[in-house]
Amino acid sequence: MCHSTKKLTQAIRDKKVTVLDTVQNCLDQIDLHNPAINAIVTLDKKNATNTAIEMDLRIANQEKDLPELFGVPISIKDAFETQGIKTTSSHPPLKNYVPTNDATVVKRLKKAGAIVLGKTNLPQLAGDIQCWSPLFGHTNNPWNHKLTSGGSSGGSAAAVAMGFSFLDVGSDLAGSIRIPAAYCGVAGLKATENRIPRTGHIPHLPGTNRSVRHMLSFGALARCVDDLRLGLDVIAGPDGIDSEVPPISINMAHRKKRKKLHVAWWDDFDGVPTCHRTKAGLNATVKQLTNAGIDVQRCFPEGFDFEAAWYAYGIIMGAEIGLGMPTIERFPLSLIRGFLPKSQPLLRSVAMGMSFDLQRYNDALNIRERLILQIERFLENWDVWICPVTPSVAFPHRKPGKFRKPPKIMVDDYAMPYLEGTVSMTVPFSLTGSPVVSLPTGVFDGLPVGIQIVGKRWHDEKLLDDCEIIESMTKGFKTPPSYSCSG
Repeated sequence: MCHSTKKLTQAIRDKKVTVLDTVQNCLDQIDLHNPAINAIVTLDKKNATNTAIEMDLRIANQEKDLPELFGVPISIKDAFETQGIKTTSSHPPLKNYVPTNDATVVKRLKKAGAIVLGKTNLPQLAGDIQCWSPLFGHTNNPWNHKLTSGGSSGGSAAAVAMGFSFLDVGSDLAGSIRIPAAYCGVAGLKATENRIPRTGHIPHLPGTNRSVRHMLSFGALARCVDDLRLGLDVIAGPDGIDSEVPPISINMAHRKKRKKLHVAWWDDFDGVPTCHRTKAGLNATVKQLTNAGIDVQRCFPEGFDFEAAWYAYGIIMGAEIGLGMPTIERFPLSLIRGFLPKSQPLLRSVAMGMSFDLQRYNDALNIRERLILQIERFLENWDVWICPVTPSVAFPHRKPGKFRKPPKIMVDDYAMPYLEGTVSMTVPFSLTGSPVVSLPTGVFDGLPVGIQIVGKRWHDEKLLDDCEIIESMTKGFKTPPSYSCSG
């Protein structure tokens, strides 16, 4: 039974399939494929099965007004607290941590009728573009097990791609939803910054003060845009705890009629190279949209400076993450900036941020404000802005280590520094807090390629409307070669 969340919920209501069969199908997929993929790290099979049985009784009793995700099996990134289910954020001191409360997003998904099957893998404290956990090992890419699934939401993306679950929730500070979605060939939404509450997300660590105040966003991963819409509809909005989430209503029930889109696209991030697959995916999308009669032009916001974006992002992130680090770890990192070449602008600026220079930090916030204004003005004339997600596609596993030198990322035959080769195209939109959808655009030489589709801040609903039109032309999700439905 391999179909979308929307089709699944309707089939359950029409009694064409039981909730128990649906849950069992996902559990069978996990049993069959998870040993090779390692996306699910904690499974809650008993509770999921019991909940499914209770839901089938509600259907048998002809209960009306069932919630929107009634009976949908989901997984949860192991950075979000789950009541009664171990939550580690892949941090060894939390290896036996069992929360007494759900994170806000988890609580809302359960209230909407979703069934939590288990938790998905991530790097320690969501801190890497690879999904390599010191507790659970690495998650393999569904398209090639020798390659990474991406990070930090790598277990989430792999689980959705392999049919272990219909939906997962992710967090994104530097591309942690968008990059795994692109590497694994699924759809991912990074909502507008502060659209979704962070209550119950680790980091910050339980019982400690929050230090990251900017650029961290949350969202969903699924196999199609319509499922992202369902997920956002449930998890967005204030919770009375995270005071930075404004009281903005969200209503996706009534979509606007299809219209002719005006699409801008861009591929030059201050000379950052792109591999042949990335180029092919972006060019194919531009061609498909053009052939469909959509207004497509190569352009970018006047004055938008990618180098300034990398600098400001690194300063802000380095300072705010550094606040949560012990001085004995932070101080040596702050000193390496003088030894880093200009070819590593991201790492240099992160190290500079950790020096806690308040003037520099304030300057970076002012750069952020200027770039937000530039991109918002630009998107007054364009519906969306399409860009690559990363310079290259999924790369071979590289085991991280405290004293291990970061690996180089091969962009075809060109070796790039680790951060620049992975997040250089995602962090500008983390800095601006823009909503972004990572959408699969096809499979090229055996690996999926994704595109970033950027919208105006607080216009997540419109972005999803536009992405659904684009998805209908690019055809979206394709099943990995190792995927098989067990039902």
